[in-house]
Amino acid sequence: MKRNKLIHGNNDLFSALGMLLFILLVLICLFPFLWMIITSLKTLEETHSIPPKILPGSWFFKNYNKIFHDKFFPRYFFNSVYISVLITIIAVGGSITLGYVLAKFNFPGKKLLFWAILATIMIPEEAYVVPLYQTVSSLKLTNTYLGIILPSIISSFGIFYMKQNMESLPNELIEAARIDGSTNINTFVKIIVPLQTSSISVLSLLLFLIAWSDYLWPLIVVSKQRMYVLEIGLTYLQNQYYIDWGMVMAGCVVAMAPVFLLFLLARTYVMEGVAMTGIKG
Repeated sequence: MKRNKLIHGNNDLFSALGMLLFILLVLICLFPFLWMIITSLKTLEETHSIPPKILPGSWFFKNYNKIFHDKFFPRYFFNSVYISVLITIIAVGGSITLGYVLAKFNFPGKKLLFWAILATIMIPEEAYVVPLYQTVSSLKLTNTYLGIILPSIISSFGIFYMKQNMESLPNELIEAARIDGSTNINTFVKIIVPLQTSSISVLSLLLFLIAWSDYLWPLIVVSKQRMYVLEIGLTYLQNQYYIDWGMVMAGCVVAMAPVFLLFLLARTYVMEGVAMTGIKG
């Protein structure tokens, strides 16, 4: 009896220590975001004070007013939203379609095509950015939305991800639909896509995040300030001789807000998709 109590007491101790460790790790992960939000509410003097003040003397919301009254910042925000949404819609649509074809149809060269798609995932962007720019420049697409969007409308990772999820669907379901007279398009739209809602939500969030945070390619292909995306525009919030960290952090908060809101809206599907992916693995 004493031994059982001792074991139970040790389990409670380990559980408490584990919970404390978990809370500590969560605080460490959240601290940069909390510090960013707090700094965005500080005055210029408070951001440069030594020793640094943890909390602002008063809630200073003028930093947000400054960035939205900036000449180009609203344009940067619009460019990022427009480009990211278009890339996500086109890339997700292509990934679903090609993933379904590779998972459920047999045709000559299927394996070769699949391995070619996998090979492109392993090539870093820096390796092909020069020939890609030369191609876009020869098509006279620099300083255009199409020039920014074009390289990202096909996602090799998205095709691979959707193919792996489509393979878990039973073939009997598709065959039954064909027996009932459903065409391949109707089967795809009315049966396959609704069954992949969770996977599509996860992929959409990932591709939107990648497009939203892209810095290198928009910086290379765009030279006009009105075409800059938000990631580039944030660097223009810095003064030549000093950095107003309050205004810069306010811009970062605004840049982070759409992704955070998108995750909140799609969190149920995202958690379900991640859980199902783990079960399949």
